[in-house]
Amino acid sequence: MKFINVARYKDLETIAGARPAHFAYADRLRAQGKLAIGGPVLDESGRRIALLFIYEAVSKDEALVFAQDDPFALANALSSYEISEWRLRGANLELLIEANRATRRSGGEGSQSRLFANYAKYAADRSRLAAVRPAHWEYDRTLRKAGKLAMAGPLADDRGGLFVYNAASREEAMSCLEHDPFAVEGVFANCELFEWRIEGVNADLLASDLSSWNE
Repeated sequence: MKFINVARYKDLETIAGARPAHFAYADRLRAQGKLAIGGPVLDESGRRIALLFIYEAVSKDEALVFAQDDPFALANALSSYEISEWRLRGANLELLIEANRATRRSGGEGSQSRLFANYAKYAADRSRLAAVRPAHWEYDRTLRKAGKLAMAGPLADDRGGLFVYNAASREEAMSCLEHDPFAVEGVFANCELFEWRIEGVNADLLASDLSSWNE
């Protein structure tokens, strides 16, 4: 099972000090088949404000342990972390790997392979969600064929989702978000759009879920 961890920074100075230990910890989780993908997210001004990790875990309790044992958490450098089970509907591995390479080359600055994560929460009306979902899936397919959707899927409790766009700018990513039928029809109650700097990909953990990509 996959679990999203959105871990928000509290103390950037402490973050900087704990970063080498954090990198070593993330490398260890990837090698153990427990971390599918991860990296920092940026706000509109380009400031790093949080981490977005996707763990592979047997339970939410195990995912919580991964979050709690992160050197950033142990150093008290985080203000919070949010663990949610996530159902990956599909991923464009080429886009994700290229984005990871871009981060390694230049920290992502000036790269054409920029990823933007829409971490969305849905409105309470489940009947509207069900009615709009086929149009949303068709929109996902359109984005994917255009090379604009890197990864997508709902939270396991169907209260939200994570959608990762490949875009040249935040404005283009926002356009992808705003034209989604979920946005047009009011299914999205709240969206956070972050630029996501990938700092490692375990392609095997993502490829295993691709059977639902063409739903």
